[in-house]
Amino acid sequence: MSNGIMKYKKENNKVLVVLEKGDEIFESIYKVIEVFKINFGWINGIGAAEKIILGAYPSKLKKYVKKNFSGEYEIASMMGNITSKENESFVHLHAVISDEECNAFAGHLFTATISVTCEMIINIVDTKIIRNECKDIGLFLWNFNNG
Repeated sequence: MSNGIMKYKKENNKVLVVLEKGDEIFESIYKVIEVFKINFGWINGIGAAEKIILGAYPSKLKKYVKKNFSGEYEIASMMGNITSKENESFVHLHAVISDEECNAFAGHLFTATISVTCEMIINIVDTKIIRNECKDIGLFLWNFNNG
């Protein structure tokens, strides 16, 4: 199947996704979630991207510290999940990216635009996990009591 530039194919409880130059990772994943009505899934991917923003969450600050990466980077590893937050689908991704010298940078992924390709698999699990705000930490965390 094709949805514009992005291509995807469902096999049993897995969705295979291929992104092309110019696709934004989060926009693309949210389209797949909508097409297949995914409540919970685990995402893994590799590829190459630009216009990347990674972040870290120092618990003492209770906010993300963000870093912009201009230029092209390999997505050496990307993983994350699909849950629900405030009655909406929520995609949470982390990534390890590397430059031309193979220097690696890692963190919470905020955005990335594909520069070459991105190959992902979404493993769908038949459950729903809702995130609730944990005020002590300042983040919305998994809650098994209301999913």
